[in-house]
Amino acid sequence: MARCMVRLSSPERDVWMERLDREDANLRAALAWSKADKDAVQTGLRLVGALTYYWFLRGSVREGRTWLEGMLERIDGTDRSAARGKGLRGAGWLAWAEGDYQAASLLAEESLSILRERGDKRESGNAEWLLGLVRMGQRNSAAARPLLEESRTLFKDLGDVWGEAFTLYLLGMAAYFSGDRAAARAYYEESLPLFQEQGDVFGVILLVSALEAVVLPQGDEETARSLYEQSLPLLHASKDRGRLGMILINVGDAWLHNYGDEQQGKMLYKQGLNLWQEMQRVDNGLGIVRGLAGLAEVAAAQGQAERAGRLFGAAARLLPSASLYREEVNRRVAAARAHLDATAFTTGWTAGQTMTEEQAVTDALQEA
Repeated sequence: MARCMVRLSSPERDVWMERLDREDANLRAALAWSKADKDAVQTGLRLVGALTYYWFLRGSVREGRTWLEGMLERIDGTDRSAARGKGLRGAGWLAWAEGDYQAASLLAEESLSILRERGDKRESGNAEWLLGLVRMGQRNSAAARPLLEESRTLFKDLGDVWGEAFTLYLLGMAAYFSGDRAAARAYYEESLPLFQEQGDVFGVILLVSALEAVVLPQGDEETARSLYEQSLPLLHASKDRGRLGMILINVGDAWLHNYGDEQQGKMLYKQGLNLWQEMQRVDNGLGIVRGLAGLAEVAAAQGQAERAGRLFGAAARLLPSASLYREEVNRRVAAARAHLDATAFTTGWTAGQTMTEEQAVTDALQEA
């Protein structure tokens, strides 16, 4: 499991996600045993640290954070081992994913301190980009950029192409949030060919979506169309487009909820929903519901009451009654309804409740 994140950040991501999914029950059993046995806690900590990226990509952030924090509570707070450093980083990452920046900052800072002390360049680079993400969430892109630059340098020195490509993407985010669209585009354009070189379809689509968000407000639709066409060969070759769709929607949630960026969120939800047929096979339609709910939130943020109601109505109808996600959808619906025109929202909701899945996805993509 020590190489879990490396495997999940490679073109073999689909294969490894599938393997981990098959072992899900066994992994939970191993974690429960190691947490209960004081002599096995270090083993459990190494396991949860390795599984962080899996939980993030799978959308199981709450479960992963619970395991990580529970395991860390069983470890001496003065422990400076590599396992604890990676565990702290993992807990910090999932805290960031939930928008808990105060906890994420403390966890990432301690993780970076330990991993630097251990002399682990790759893990230090991972902790630095995490702390950069947290600083951006705290609306402090100026503090994020030096952390990300140092992370990029470490990955470049190690010959880690994926790590360098990812930190270039994050540097583009930092520039984007600082209002420097030209610098953001330059970072994104430097990152894109590195992901293409790796054959990483997720990375390529992530960058295409980011670049679209930069060029479309400038009316450069030709460049946006060209960028999307660049992603098609890799997309068609992807072994599991349904899982890719879910991952893109998860990242769209992070952009919208953590950074309040409607444009980036919309691009990622759109890309994820484009894979809706495959998503049915992977998760019984939950990815589709989450994509519709995400685009409904974007519409609500832009004051489009009827569209928001329609997409929320469709999402609520398509969601199984026993789904654990229903409470989250209800919360989002209530938040949107509270500041939108009630009549228009209700009209949209009624229309959405009559839509088939295909009609809802088609409607969402046409207007997106």
